[in-house]
Amino acid sequence: MNTNLRLALIFAVALLLWFFSGLLRDAEPMDTEAKEIANSLTNVQVINSVERPFNPTISLRAKTKANRDVQVLAQVSGKISATLAEEGSFVTAGQGICQIDAEDRHLRLAQAKASLENADIAYRGALKLKSAGYQSDLAISQAKATQAAARTNLKRARLDVQNLQIKAPFDGIVETRPVEIGDFIMAGQLCATVLELNPLKVEALVAEREISALALGDSALVNIAGKDYEGAVISFLAYQADPATKGYRVEATMPNPDRTLRAGISARLTVLANAKPAHLIPASSILLDDQGETAVRVLSQEGMVDSVRVTVVGESSAGIWVTGMDSDVILIVVGQNYVIDGELVNPSYQSSSLN
Repeated sequence: MNTNLRLALIFAVALLLWFFSGLLRDAEPMDTEAKEIANSLTNVQVINSVERPFNPTISLRAKTKANRDVQVLAQVSGKISATLAEEGSFVTAGQGICQIDAEDRHLRLAQAKASLENADIAYRGALKLKSAGYQSDLAISQAKATQAAARTNLKRARLDVQNLQIKAPFDGIVETRPVEIGDFIMAGQLCATVLELNPLKVEALVAEREISALALGDSALVNIAGKDYEGAVISFLAYQADPATKGYRVEATMPNPDRTLRAGISARLTVLANAKPAHLIPASSILLDDQGETAVRVLSQEGMVDSVRVTVVGESSAGIWVTGMDSDVILIVVGQNYVIDGELVNPSYQSSSLN
């Protein structure tokens, strides 16, 4: 090989070696600096949490109660002349329970009818005299007032006669009837208590953390004495907690066509709530924020810590169900109590066993 060419190649190789050796020397401090920065960051463990359908099943201790429990009161005073329904018997809407002696009420009704007829005649006569110029406006007004009073008296007399029979307000069971034939009953006094048992209500208290998972119309299963009854539906959810128990009243309505189920029976109410999107996360990842609200800590796209308030909507053996986060988040599950919002951290991913 030509001597000059050999020298040129040697020089080129030496130049390349010098260039790359400089790069390597410069890279060493950079790698060391990156390692120092990484070592200064707080280590946390994270999982990828994805929103999924949550089908809450909430089981509650409950009691049955009548759909309606009404005290049937006498509207007029008088002596009980007949009892038409016994305690424990079934009555239909409008069926008589007690009969009050009419005494002279039919006579008073006839008199009220006659009084109204006379008042009508007097009023028409006054109008004729007025048109002929023989009657004053004051006389017309008085005749009209007499007619109105007579009409009111007739209406009252008719109601008195109609109210002589005390009737059931709806289909139901006569629970109590504290009067007997010959008793004198006053207007406003109790004649009977009637229970509507079809449908039947089932009442329970639900905890604050579970009330948000329920909705009107949710299906429910009622268990009484080991037997399941289907067809119950959530019909009432309280908006205010009971001050003593801190629980919220929930009622379900269930069919009871043969009325064999009674009010006041202990039961188990299992609510099959509608599916809703939620996250299943480890219970240990929950914390309280500065305002004392339930929260978790997640990582932003930039890798910084961010607190997110969540609502606990259910529990399972695998963890707890929460709402309030985005559909797909990086959740800090270890070390969340040792970092603050906006902090850059050193995350390590762990596989999630939450299914």
